[in-house]
Amino acid sequence: MSRISRLRSAVFGSQPLSEALGRENGFGLLRLLLALSVIFAHAMPLGVRRGSIGAIWSRGQVELGGLAVAGFFVLSGLLITGSGTRLSTARFLWNRAIRILPGLWACLLVTAFVIAPVVARREHLLDGFWSHPQGPWQYVMANWSIGTGQPGISGLLTHNADPGFNGSLWSLVYEVLCYLVVAALAAMAVLHRARWVVLGTVAALYCYMVYLAIDYPGLRAPIYIPTTLPDWRLPFLGQIGLDKLVPLGLLFGLGAVAELYKKNLRMNAIAALLSFALLVGSARYGGFYLIGLPALAYLLIWLACYMPSPLTRVGSKADLSYGVYIYAFPIQQGLALWHVQKHGYAVYTGASVVLVLVAAALSWYLVEKPALKLKNIGLPRKGIGGTAGPPQPAREPATALSA
Repeated sequence: MSRISRLRSAVFGSQPLSEALGRENGFGLLRLLLALSVIFAHAMPLGVRRGSIGAIWSRGQVELGGLAVAGFFVLSGLLITGSGTRLSTARFLWNRAIRILPGLWACLLVTAFVIAPVVARREHLLDGFWSHPQGPWQYVMANWSIGTGQPGISGLLTHNADPGFNGSLWSLVYEVLCYLVVAALAAMAVLHRARWVVLGTVAALYCYMVYLAIDYPGLRAPIYIPTTLPDWRLPFLGQIGLDKLVPLGLLFGLGAVAELYKKNLRMNAIAALLSFALLVGSARYGGFYLIGLPALAYLLIWLACYMPSPLTRVGSKADLSYGVYIYAFPIQQGLALWHVQKHGYAVYTGASVVLVLVAAALSWYLVEKPALKLKNIGLPRKGIGGTAGPPQPAREPATALSA
């Protein structure tokens, strides 16, 4: 079906997601916009030291950074689950590893051995910088395996709003845990032969969220509701907070269900407009946790399906979203240390965007893109279903965003 036909169907009728989502789609643009929105969100607490954007308006339910994280987990759930249905488990895990780890490791090295020494010189703390018990090498070793074991370096940035060098990396743990669940379900043939298990799990997570949210007046619960359940500590991943795992797992699961039931899920403009209204209305008046998050999932998937053609090219040649995600926080920390924010929010944010995009481009062309050439090593490609499946609709996201 041509793109014009799909657009006409979207406005005047409906069609299943399996038909609406073609190779030309809006995933690249949506991921980049979500990544950039985190820069705008962090500019408030890190730079001008004010409350997060949207927190007051939504009465504490959500802010811009949290909304970006939620959106990215939805898109990731759809694309990553699609990959899990097509590839062998070994190939799936290898592809995820080379998409995430080389860029992360390069960022850790740049942060520890380029950014941190510059910061130490700025703060006049070079003496003892290298021999500090939480020095740059310890920073790399503590964080190389996804989990954030050491946020700071050599006691620097104590005068900043946040003493950590990359507070955005916390969501990597939850993203990777979702990948491992997808790999396990694919290996057990659940994705092909018992997809109802995924649907039932998502329904159970939603019911638990209802249980958590009903105690809040007007259902105005924050995205990350504190729970009485103990945190988990997993090898390599570190500590997993269930207050974050439940909503993020639900969002990833909504994307996964959309992929698994793409022949049944209908896409049309009326449902998208209704989702937008529910998203905004619940964020303002209450129930965002239970109403707004599913509405956000549908709206983002619809936008990906019917993005105007020129915009579908964003990210097709160079996917900068991951680089934006991993470099934004340390760059904004550095700009705050140099007091760029004294010139106002617009100047601080504009400088952040420019420098982060440059860093993201370098990351893509020097690290991420070369690493992706290793995808075609001698691992079995076919999944349990017996075929490699149709071509992927878009380049998979490297990771979810963090606020």
